[in-house]
Order: sequence, then C-alpha cells, then structure tokens
Amino acid sequence: MNYRWLGHSWLIVFAISGASSAFADSSSVHEKLYVLHSLGEHVTVVDVASNTVIGQIQVGNLPHGLASPASQRLLYVSNEGDNSLSVIDTRTDQVIKVYEGLGRRPNEIDITSDGRLVYLPALQDGVYEVFDTELEKVITRHATDGFPHNAVVSPDDRFVYFSAMDRGNTPIEYIEELGLPTSLNQKVYVADTASQQIVATIDTGDAPRPIAISPDGNYLYVNTDGLQGFKVLDLKQRKMVAQVEYELTATEAASPSRSHGIYATPDGKQVWTCDVEHGLIFAFDVTTMPPKQVGRVETGVPAYWLTGTRDSKFLYVTSAPGDTLTTIDIAARKVVGTIQLPKGSAPKRMLVVNVPMGE
Repeated sequence: MNYRWLGHSWLIVFAISGASSAFADSSSVHEKLYVLHSLGEHVTVVDVASNTVIGQIQVGNLPHGLASPASQRLLYVSNEGDNSLSVIDTRTDQVIKVYEGLGRRPNEIDITSDGRLVYLPALQDGVYEVFDTELEKVITRHATDGFPHNAVVSPDDRFVYFSAMDRGNTPIEYIEELGLPTSLNQKVYVADTASQQIVATIDTGDAPRPIAISPDGNYLYVNTDGLQGFKVLDLKQRKMVAQVEYELTATEAASPSRSHGIYATPDGKQVWTCDVEHGLIFAFDVTTMPPKQVGRVETGVPAYWLTGTRDSKFLYVTSAPGDTLTTIDIAARKVVGTIQLPKGSAPKRMLVVNVPMGE
C-alpha cells in the first residue's frame, strides 16, 4: 500500500456574513456539510449554520464515498477515478494523507466509530475491502455477487452491511467488455466486524441500491431496483418485514423513475427517500410498521442523494444534473434554501460532520 503525506492542500475560502462567529469559541463544535463532486476532484464545504459555501478541498479523481468516525476529526473520501482514499483534517479542511493502490473503482464507504476500519466497496473487483487505518493497509477482502456499491456499519460496530447492485438487464457481453462483474445480486450481505467473516445474507427481492440504518441498529432501509419506495429489513430476524411504495399521482406513476437516496433521521422517527427523475422527496413515519408516508417535497430538479443534520431539523438533497444542493426543513417539510454548485461538478454523496474546534 502506497500513501502520500500532504502537509498543505489548497483551500478556497469564501467570505460569508457572520462566519467568524463559528470559530470564535475554540471549544465549540463547527457543523459542516461536505459535498462530493462526482465528476471532478473536489469537495465543497458548507457551513450548516449559515447554509453558505465556505470552501473547496481538492481530493482525488471522481470522489465517490465519504465517512467520518465518532471523533469527527477526520473525513475519509474514496476516489473512484484513481483508486485512492483521501484523509481530510476537518478542522483545517486540508488533505493530510492519501492512500493509493486500493481496489478498482472504490464506491460509498463507511467506518467504525473508533476510526480503525474503513469498509470500501471495490466495484470493478467484485469485493469489499477492509482497510485498517492503523496498519495502513487492506487486511481482508469480502467477495460478493454484483457490483459492490454501498457499505453501512451498525451503530454498535458489531456488523457491517454490504449493498451490491448489479448489471440489471445490461447484456453480459457488454459488461465483460468493460471488465466488470457479471453476476446478479438480490441480497444484502452481513459481515461480522470482529471475525471479518460474512455471517449472513438477507434477501431483498431485487438488486439493492442505497441503504440507511436506523439509529438503534434494528432496521435497514433499502432502495432496490424496480421499486418506487423502499424495503425494510429486520436486522435481528435478518429478513424483510415490509415494503412501501410512494403515493404518486397517475401522471407521475406513468412516467419512469427510480428510487436512489435514503436517509434515516437520527431521532429514529422518519425515513426520507428520493424519487430521482420526478425530483420528489418523500417522508415516512417509521415508528409504525409498515412505515407510513406523511409528506412529500418537490425540489424541481432530479434528486439523487440525501443526508441530514444530527438534530433531525434539516435535510440536504443533491441534484447531479442541476449541480445544486437543496435544504429542506424536516418539520415544515419545505425547501428553505438552494445552493448552486460549480457547473459540471455533478454533486452526489455528502455528509454532515460536527467538527470539534477545541483540543
């Protein structure tokens, strides 16, 4: 494993009204939103309090996934275009290290709360790599069917869940020409983080896409191909216990779209999920089973990915075609802000980080 230590990385900072107050108290926490440019090599940094861009960070080529441990002092970014992992100091917003030579086309990652293990889907290799940040090397690989795409670690760090999409109806011959895995997948893999063994699979009925875990670790919410909605997996029973669909108008239902992007609020009360092509975001009450749709928000642009603040007050939506970041007030269920990001950046995955500013 090769890595580069970077003492300095360029950072563009934009002047914002009242920005200095966020840094006035060295013991305070600065809440930031990091947004990846999926067709570039940068991360946009947004100050959550003012909902204003405060900088950009140059990472690797085609950044795809990001994760931060419980300390929130570091941010790891997987770069699909050059098979690398960038490490960002969240207090200075500088890249301090880059690990190279990882599996081909790393996708959406997750990390254990202690920051020790990064789970990295290597899409083109058909494996999930486990990267040890102390040993600074890959310590094991988990082979799966399909295209390794997403990983989510349980809140107690005992398990990690692998969501591998697949080629769908694309001809095998074409996939083989691209050098990609040809197998199909209709399940979520469960791996034990202590033994580093896959211990179970849970059927999803179709290829799983983005996944989100409930704050108590009891349920996994899964977007799948062919479903305008999501499925609910009971992680104790390790089986699917519910499937819910969006309540669409007849016109919307007749227009092809897909679900891609799902977020469980930290208070455990709601799940929000995207209807991509219609630019709709749906809210579901998950305190009941099956979950019940309780609202919808129109963004006006195709919606691709979701994340939110730790206090469950605000939701963020990226639109790759529109190069926009939309902010939704969760309680009011309405758009309260839109940020235009650089043209052609195709913003997708993002994460809110509560950065500790003191020692």
